[in-house]
Amino acid sequence: MIYSLLRSAAGIAVRWYYSDFTVVGADKVPVDGPMLVAVNHPNALVDVLAAARTVPRRLMFTAKATLFENPLAAALLRAVGVLPLRRASDEAIKGGAVDPARNAQSFDAIAEALRRSAAVLIFPEGKSHDEPAMAPARTGAARMVLHARDSRAVRGIRIVPIGLVFERKERPRSRVVAIVGDPLDVDALAADAKDPVQAITAAIDASLRDLTLNYASTDDAERDARISRALQALLRFDAPSIGEAESFRARAEIARLLPSLRSALLRDDGLDQPRAAAFEAALIDFDQRLGKLRIALDDFSISREGGPGSIFVIRELGILVATGPIALWGWINHVLPFRAALLAGKRVRHTAADPAMRTIIAGAAFVLMMYMLQGAIVTLAFGPWWGLAYVLSLPVAADVNLRMEDRLRRATRRARTYLRFRALPELQDEIMADARALRAEAISLARASGITDVL
Repeated sequence: MIYSLLRSAAGIAVRWYYSDFTVVGADKVPVDGPMLVAVNHPNALVDVLAAARTVPRRLMFTAKATLFENPLAAALLRAVGVLPLRRASDEAIKGGAVDPARNAQSFDAIAEALRRSAAVLIFPEGKSHDEPAMAPARTGAARMVLHARDSRAVRGIRIVPIGLVFERKERPRSRVVAIVGDPLDVDALAADAKDPVQAITAAIDASLRDLTLNYASTDDAERDARISRALQALLRFDAPSIGEAESFRARAEIARLLPSLRSALLRDDGLDQPRAAAFEAALIDFDQRLGKLRIALDDFSISREGGPGSIFVIRELGILVATGPIALWGWINHVLPFRAALLAGKRVRHTAADPAMRTIIAGAAFVLMMYMLQGAIVTLAFGPWWGLAYVLSLPVAADVNLRMEDRLRRATRRARTYLRFRALPELQDEIMADARALRAEAISLARASGITDVL
């Protein structure tokens, strides 16, 4: 019961902070049987909330033992099925010798949970970080499943890799995609391996790297983000509906393919390197040029004709009239807790994960207090059923408000671009000509490399 309530509350909090959360491959998650869910760890506590939203089954969690030092926190963590793990790095900080048997009790608890066909969440990297690439997977996950197999005779354990890709993890209303990979069969991996721990660890590491974006430096990550954003717009060559932004899922998929595409284009026996390098430079230049003109990649291909413009105005005004009162009600009831949460998230930060984590936690607390206060007032005035109905309506109104704010931003941006293209049609004609040339070159290069998944 506590887990279900917290999972629902966490889902709402994540949806409010991030404008879109997309799950790819949810059907790959086994509906039953012992399962270890292995997730990359770029965003601290948010990764736990994201995993809980991705996996429909109840998850048991592991967390560093230092979180259990507070008695109240320990009671809450155990109530929702969290098991303490004593990390070697934490032991080293305390100055004591690292005991190799420090997690025997936790491993036994995990083995017992797997024997009951539970699903257990683990972060193979060991800890959250801000690096642009995954840290090497540690052996803990492999040792856990092998311990369950050997000590409890658990068979049929599957490891489900999930890659989390954040657009900008620290930025409110950015987007997230969770990609579920093919389950790994522990029995099959361990059957013929000389070193089962290393074999399983290597399989987990390879699966997660295939599902995530990994770069040598932050500059490389930002460069590929620009390239994939421009490529997505050029290959689509059609402005997405105002009701939804361009697909971050599609952009992440393009970014995942870029290393293979680049490797194919730049190999010694492949196409000449100057052509590939010139194309990348042209893509970045195209993106930067539109940025200086304050024209979004979503909007460069919009029609500047009067008919579509009139339809746009009528449709958006109609939507605003229909949903505006609900959005306004949501804004009135949430402006104070939301702003207080954002201020809490902007406090001095040590990692890029701090703003999202602090904002979500503070927001959940502030909103809950506001709901309890308003619900109590309505209950005293009109009765418990009205109080309950009132409180249940508040998160719906908040959701409508946030979505309307996103839509208004996109509509305002598109209207500004439309008016500019109406006044300067030659500007759009020039941009469209450049875009067509870049699109043709992108398709030519992709076909020449043999990688056509981006088409």
